Amino acid sequence: MRGAVSAVQLVLILIVLAAFAAAAWWWYVGQRGVSALAPTTAPGATTAPAAGEAPPLPTAELSVNELYKAARGAMAENRMVTPPGNNALEFYLAIMTRQPDDNGAVDAVRELFPFATGSAEDQINQGNYDEATRIMSLLAQADPSNYSLTILRSKLDAKRKQVERDQQLQAQQAAAAATRTQTAATPAAPAAATPDAAAPTAAAPAPAASTAAASRPTEVARATPPPSAAPPAAPAPAPVGETRDARMTTVPQPEYPATAARNRQSGWVEVEFTVAADGSVQNARAVSSSPPRVFDREAVRAIQQAKFEPRLDRGQPVATTLRRRIEFKLGN
Repeated sequence: MRGAVSAVQLVLILIVLAAFAAAAWWWYVGQRGVSALAPTTAPGATTAPAAGEAPPLPTAELSVNELYKAARGAMAENRMVTPPGNNALEFYLAIMTRQPDDNGAVDAVRELFPFATGSAEDQINQGNYDEATRIMSLLAQADPSNYSLTILRSKLDAKRKQVERDQQLQAQQAAAAATRTQTAATPAAPAAATPDAAAPTAAAPAPAASTAAASRPTEVARATPPPSAAPPAAPAPAPVGETRDARMTTVPQPEYPATAARNRQSGWVEVEFTVAADGSVQNARAVSSSPPRVFDREAVRAIQQAKFEPRLDRGQPVATTLRRRIEFKLGN
């Protein structure tokens, strides 16, 4: 009986070991399958790609469904406009190129517009002008006449001109400093003759030592040119303050009136306002609009919330009065 029980126990042990081995084998095979599929099904699932490191995707080879999937993934990873070739804005624009009436892509681009303009403005402020130009060219594909895009173009042009002026001023200052240094070193050559002029006096006979000693200061004074004889140093260029127009540093983002949106109305408002010496906006008012009074309030409010750098007159901030047209457009 004991032998029979031992045999049963042995069989049970073998069955348990076999089941454990099978489970371990299936677990190993499953892990290999997950590892093999990971690069294809979930790129970057372990570590999200840093901005600018995600490789560009061949949008021309992707279907519309694949472009939608790529766009949603880019938005989930906050890749709104970067990196180039692998961002939500470019994917939605590719869909609009193939299907101009695709409302889903049109609405998505409209929602991305404020993010893209803000990113372009940040790149301009940081001096990354090429990247700002790239983002602005994408926005131009969606709405080339957009008011915010016009402001960004003006700001980029002003920044580039300012950099050119700064470089020219630095070059002028460096040239003036070199001229002053060269002029200051010029009187050193005549001064070298002073010891030679004093040498004969030192070799005079002993009896006349007192006379030579008395006359030496006069001789040295004659040999040394007076300070007035040295050519005057070139005067430093008088600083000239910058003169420029007021600059918009924060693009206005007007809200679309709910009534106009329901009625599918578009229009524009021309706003006149004063940029004070401290950069604040004052006396903003709508001077003309089409259609009348539909968008006036939101246009004036957007200008009042915008930020400006004041106009400079020879380096001094002064107040100035400006006019800006703000357009209200609905997508297709």
